[in-house]
Amino acid sequence: MGSSVFSIGVSGLNAANLGLITAGHNISNANTPGYSRQYLKQSAPYPQLTGSGFTGLGVKVDSIQRVYDQFLTRQVQTAQSSASYLQTYLSHLQEIDNIVADPSAGVSPALQDFFSAVQNVSTKPSDTPSRSALIASAQTLVNRFQVFDQRLTESLSALNGELADTVGSINALGKQIAQLNEQIAIQGASGQPPNDLLDQRDALIKELNTFVKATTIQQSDGTLNVFIGSGQNLVVGGNSFELAAEPSRDDPSRLSVVYKQNGNTVYLPESQLVGGKLQGLLSYRSQSLDLARNNLAQVALGFAQSFNMQHSAGQDLYGNLGTDFFSFPAANSFSTTLNGATINVSVPSSNVPTTDYAIDYDGAQYILTRLSDNQTVNITPAQMTAGFSGLGVTVQLTAGAPAGVGSTSFSFPPALGLVNSNTQNTGNATLGGYISDIGQLTTSNYEFAFDGAQYVLTRLSDRQQTVFTPAQVAAGVVGVDGLAINIQSGTMNAGDRFTIKPLEGMVRGLEVSITDPREVATAAPISGRLASTNTGNLTITQPLVDTPPTTTTGAAVNPALKNPVTLQFTAPGMFTITDSVTGVTSAPQVYTAGMTVAFNGWSMKLDGQPAVGDVITVDQNIGGTADNRNALALGALQSNRMLNGGTATYQESYGQMVSTIGIQTNEATVMSKAQDIVLAQAETARDNGAGVNLDEEAANLLRYQQAYVAASKVIQIAQEAFDQIANIA
Repeated sequence: MGSSVFSIGVSGLNAANLGLITAGHNISNANTPGYSRQYLKQSAPYPQLTGSGFTGLGVKVDSIQRVYDQFLTRQVQTAQSSASYLQTYLSHLQEIDNIVADPSAGVSPALQDFFSAVQNVSTKPSDTPSRSALIASAQTLVNRFQVFDQRLTESLSALNGELADTVGSINALGKQIAQLNEQIAIQGASGQPPNDLLDQRDALIKELNTFVKATTIQQSDGTLNVFIGSGQNLVVGGNSFELAAEPSRDDPSRLSVVYKQNGNTVYLPESQLVGGKLQGLLSYRSQSLDLARNNLAQVALGFAQSFNMQHSAGQDLYGNLGTDFFSFPAANSFSTTLNGATINVSVPSSNVPTTDYAIDYDGAQYILTRLSDNQTVNITPAQMTAGFSGLGVTVQLTAGAPAGVGSTSFSFPPALGLVNSNTQNTGNATLGGYISDIGQLTTSNYEFAFDGAQYVLTRLSDRQQTVFTPAQVAAGVVGVDGLAINIQSGTMNAGDRFTIKPLEGMVRGLEVSITDPREVATAAPISGRLASTNTGNLTITQPLVDTPPTTTTGAAVNPALKNPVTLQFTAPGMFTITDSVTGVTSAPQVYTAGMTVAFNGWSMKLDGQPAVGDVITVDQNIGGTADNRNALALGALQSNRMLNGGTATYQESYGQMVSTIGIQTNEATVMSKAQDIVLAQAETARDNGAGVNLDEEAANLLRYQQAYVAASKVIQIAQEAFDQIANIA
């Protein structure tokens, strides 16, 4: 009996001691993140049968358990993943929002200042200081575009670094979780849970969710398998697998996340990498940074191209047609048509002309004209077939022949910014093209692919696809949204694809071409005059040059614009129009007071009552130093809705992007704050169940202390009883 009393007392003493140790451990880790409160799981041993019945054998500590709720723990991890994603996305959005929406140093104020300089020139068209100020303002605007583009490019470069760091952190956490899995499996084989190791693993998984959403499955040996993306293994038992940030197969300037396993590299779609900092970085890049960079380039190119076209429709103080006011990366080769014939136009890539051209065919030979100074050169059909170089360009007949007399005009269009061949392409095709219409241009990038049966052009912003047959592609350029795309050489095999970034590098290549103030084309190239012999009271407004189109391969003006033209009233209420260059006289036309006559790329309003024999002459504008007609047309571009399919001005298009970024920032701010609350509530719920309550642990200390003292008393009394028995003996 004595030994059993001793055993009971010792068991109670040991249990109380473990209770004190556990309570002390809890108290020591009260502020340890992710620590789960531990408690004794104890029971009475199987009783001993005696003649008087079953007697107890004290207490047995079965295990030291942690208070753990799998659901609440996963809830914290999931909330952490969403909170980290939104925090990362928001912080980068705020950065870009501050760049594009700067009210004093932004692009919109610079555009406004530039057009104010244009207005000053229109009020004083012959004033050299005003012209010089316009050129200086143009340089300021170009600098503003380029500073903003550089900051956005730096943001992309920094984001690549962040992606690499994030992937490195994910790999490091995966290795640590795998190491803990090994230790847990070993120590768990004893039958007792390694509580602190389990808490450490849970903390690592929560930290992993700050970088990417991770899901887990527990195995029978206590290890956790960790998965990311669409089910890629990051940790399996004691083994971890790695991610990497590598240049994209479609675009080497961007890093893609790849999965490494058994020597294989799998590129993970961005849509599958949800949650955590990784999704925040990828979402920011695709939804905001790409939009800002492409919109800035779209506005810059749309502005420069349309200003060039209108400037080329004017006349400078030297009496020449205007040339390009701005230069930017331009295509050095494209094709134009002349009455059924296809003519290829090319120049060295480093010497793209800043002027428009015309080619006429008179039935016997071709005449190439440089419209800026009206210089011409004659080309025989044999020379045209072989390829002829002159006036800064090379022209060559590549298909067909003119069906008869005809003419065409052309200018060099903006080049496609960047075309990347996918690294897995098996064909040898080279893709090229140019921007054919700035009015239809979007802010999206594109993919051009061949599936073996047809070609597919995909707008990456919304995945809208346009399908082309092999016959269409073989016939020449194809495209949508103001893009012209062609296979310049080689062939595409099934599965080959190209990424097209139409606006890449456009801002970096933007420059002011005009340096001489006298070359600012403020006047109109033509003027109208009433004959001094007129007897009627006919009046005219000075003719206006037709507004240049948003298409980019045509010349800004009709090649016949400067042809001397005579309007003669041959009968009451009737007149004819004669082009003195072609010698063609129109059929009699009906005159109506207030009518507008349009001819050879100009229009002119007539009013009053003409007399028979009255004459109007429209000819080259001589000495028009005080003429501001083209300056006014240049100023009107500010309010002309030519971008985004004719729905937005330059500033409206830029403002729409700023507004979109602002909306994204506001939404992310609200969602981030809400998700932070969700995370805090999830952590509170988890801590309420599994966290350490110091008041409770203090009570446990007293309880275990009393149990310890009582168990000691049992041993003491047992000892005294044995001593009494020994004395009796």
